[in-house]
Amino acid sequence: MGLQNEHSIINLQYMKITGFYQLLIPSDGVKLFNINIYKTAFIVQILILSVTTIMGFYSIYAFINDVNQIFNYTIIIFAANFAIFKYYFIIKNAKTIWNFMHNMMSTNFLCYKGHTKEIYKIGRNRSSTLILISFGLWSNIVLYWSLSAILSKNSYFKLKFKDGVYNYRSNAIDLVYPVTDTFYNKYFLVFYLLETILLIFWSQMMWVFDILMISVCISIEHQLKTIAASYSLIGLNHNELTRNNKSTKNVEAILDLEVLIQDQQNILEKTKNMYQILKPATFIQLAAESFQIILQPCMILKLYFDGSLSPTLFFKLSFPEITYLCHLFLTCYLFSIVNEQKESMNFALYSSNWTAMSVKFKKLLLFTMRMNDAENLKMQISIKRMVNMEMFADVMHTTYSIVSVMTKSYST
Repeated sequence: MGLQNEHSIINLQYMKITGFYQLLIPSDGVKLFNINIYKTAFIVQILILSVTTIMGFYSIYAFINDVNQIFNYTIIIFAANFAIFKYYFIIKNAKTIWNFMHNMMSTNFLCYKGHTKEIYKIGRNRSSTLILISFGLWSNIVLYWSLSAILSKNSYFKLKFKDGVYNYRSNAIDLVYPVTDTFYNKYFLVFYLLETILLIFWSQMMWVFDILMISVCISIEHQLKTIAASYSLIGLNHNELTRNNKSTKNVEAILDLEVLIQDQQNILEKTKNMYQILKPATFIQLAAESFQIILQPCMILKLYFDGSLSPTLFFKLSFPEITYLCHLFLTCYLFSIVNEQKESMNFALYSSNWTAMSVKFKKLLLFTMRMNDAENLKMQISIKRMVNMEMFADVMHTTYSIVSVMTKSYST
């Protein structure tokens, strides 16, 4: 049974537009010959994008003596394989992702009946905003790279072979194909459409994985926020019949606290399982984006001091750099807000009306706070390194140091 949009913390429309939601549904998905057609579509996209990798290696072979072009095609191959890995990860873990999504993204998952639903509305709006920001980041690259080929009609890249020099018109990605320049330039529109499609598929792959990451983190954060809000109201939200009955009030408060503890433990258990699945993909994503963030400015500096950096090429390298910077910030931000919310649970418990409660309630409250302190559930990519805003700052510092050293070395 599918998750209804009106009962979801996340706006499911974005998942459905990309086919991500339909891929995850175990039984209700549209099938052809008993195969989920959305899974087939994902696999086809992977195969089509693999053309980029193949042509990228062929392009490196064609420009084997040009260091700048080798760097350029290495970045393209790296980005293409990064997107392919993300789709492979989703297909491989579709069942686990669905189990998490079906429960954690539902506004009816928690057992306690006194939760406020307003927090879920905030989460839905927030997730929609972040998903649209992610879409804008990847779309900007596609838009500029594809338009740059149309705007620079008289721009060509030269390819030297033993039998002469070939002039190919600049394209969206500038891949080299095993055809003559005459054939390529004559049917440029066909090759342009192919490279634009490759860019669109690449950006969609990146966006779909972002939808997953945003949905997971926002769901966890706002489920915990809902529990925290209920924690702070314990002892203050009793009805008129029990308000003046201290004994009944204490019993009711203890029962409420026990149910809320159970809700929190269920959330943390689901989070722990999902983090275990996401950990390899998150590690590869952070490593890949950090590598790209450091490599892009190095490439720009080298081209600049070599005197071969045109305005078009500068923007083609700058747009991905800005996108990866913003995306790395988004990833670190998402896991940071989950960490902060988890760490604020004890403050919510302390904000309850515990001073007016019985000793039994206070002991249970203290036990819960100690349990929260002992729970070190964070997205860690190593024993000492966790995904948070400090990691983003470290990458920025490393990039700045490398760029500064390169600038000084070229200047001297």
